[in-house]
Amino acid sequence: MRLGFFTSLGSLLETICKASNVDDADHTFERLPDCLVIDILSRLPSHSFLRCRWVCRHWRALLVSSQDSFTNIHDLSRHTRPMFLIRDDFAKHDFTKHGQDLFVYDENENKKIKKKKLAFEKLHLKPELMINKNSKEEPNLLYSCEGVLMFASSRWKSTYYIVNPITQEELTLRCTLHPNVVCALYFCPYTRQFRIIFAEVQGTSCQYFVHILKTWKCKEIHSSTSFNFLSKNGNPTVVNGALHWITFHDLKRKDIAPCENGIMVFRMDKEELITMPHPVSNHNVCNSKQAHLAMTLMVKDDRLCFCNMLIPWYIVDMWLLEDYETRSWIKRYKINLLNEKIFPFGKRLSGIRRRCAWDLKFLYIQEGELLIHLYHDYELYLYNLDRRTVKKVELPRGKMLSYTDCKLYHKSFLAIV
Repeated sequence: MRLGFFTSLGSLLETICKASNVDDADHTFERLPDCLVIDILSRLPSHSFLRCRWVCRHWRALLVSSQDSFTNIHDLSRHTRPMFLIRDDFAKHDFTKHGQDLFVYDENENKKIKKKKLAFEKLHLKPELMINKNSKEEPNLLYSCEGVLMFASSRWKSTYYIVNPITQEELTLRCTLHPNVVCALYFCPYTRQFRIIFAEVQGTSCQYFVHILKTWKCKEIHSSTSFNFLSKNGNPTVVNGALHWITFHDLKRKDIAPCENGIMVFRMDKEELITMPHPVSNHNVCNSKQAHLAMTLMVKDDRLCFCNMLIPWYIVDMWLLEDYETRSWIKRYKINLLNEKIFPFGKRLSGIRRRCAWDLKFLYIQEGELLIHLYHDYELYLYNLDRRTVKKVELPRGKMLSYTDCKLYHKSFLAIV
């Protein structure tokens, strides 16, 4: 298909040259319509596209002025399938020379042998970026949003690095609020801007703010509800134009009904915070922080999915929000992780004396497969929810990761500011 396209393009160029009697081949492409040049470049791999910006001034000006159009063509039409990004949490080397240990995992189908090859590709961050300047500091990976990654300094808690690995664009932020908690990095589809939600903790209460990266403006989030709890760590789940988190608050307070306020919701269009209840399993009472640590929000079939692991039985209930407006939940899956016929790690889990939510984590659902991370064994598994089959994800040799260092990711040319 591509070969045929470029063959036709060659014939077109030859015709243009003959018709115009132009000897200088350097100006040949300038005679093509801009819309055709953009369409041609949108078919190139990401690394090839970046090199095209330095071909000539006309191409650079064209690509910069058509950034939004090119982003829509390249990202949404040709690279819509997200991948898993992992980061080696135990790498010990000079970051100024080797950079961060970031790897992208995907299934590349080999049409000749009709099999899917599991492969990792390392994401390169240039040594001159600020995130690599301190060779002794290993920043923590917080969020992944629309191809942009957000890191937090492990030494200076108020310093954050926001990087696009494809364009190598970087932004360094320093928060002056103390103490502060970053709740999310998100891309607002209405304004096409990256924004950060963070909370200022004051005793037993929290005040929430939105920071707009492009304009460097910060504004307070207003809400009709009094919020005195924080979101649980990890990327928020984006469904129906809103961000969703499992709340992490003081469940000993008698004036808060934990299950009724179990999910925190941020509406991007109105920029307001509300809460909604989460489903309650028959064997589980929401009366401890441990119970909320075992809860995860994900997306399945464009619907909000609530995953609840019942401790200490390792039974997983998965609910789908069938009707967003009426908050109608339906239990769709029930998984027994101790079933050794399905799960190769079932015997190991059954042998653990003290069972807790940190034994394993459910990270994402990708094309009907649930990504499971065994925290203590540094292992990843993909469980097909409908076929009830499991396959192990082989990490790059010598690499280990914590559950916070696995994110959904897809390559993007979106500008941070």
